[in-house]
Amino acid sequence: MMYLKKYVLICFVLLLASCADKQDSKLPEDNSDVKSLFTQTPGEEVFKTSCITCHSLRYIQMQPPFPRKTWEKIVDKMIKNFGAPIPDSSAKAIVDYLAIVKGKQ
Repeated sequence: MMYLKKYVLICFVLLLASCADKQDSKLPEDNSDVKSLFTQTPGEEVFKTSCITCHSLRYIQMQPPFPRKTWEKIVDKMIKNFGAPIPDSSAKAIVDYLAIVKGKQ
């Protein structure tokens, strides 16, 4: 019985230590370090209005740079498969914007 108590205590201490390490590496929740990537670019407002309701700036920043055709497919998928309420005129502006801030030439 004594060994079981020691084992449980050791496991608890290790669990706490591992949680402390993960907390230190946690990303800031305010997205302050990614906002500069998404500013001063044509299409920014329509992007924010249409996309930030479901996706954080950090999520967009984590995407690899895609060619324009890939961004077109992704935006189209968001509209057709996931029901994003984005009119065609806004979809083009969003693709233009993403091609600028996260595009691959």
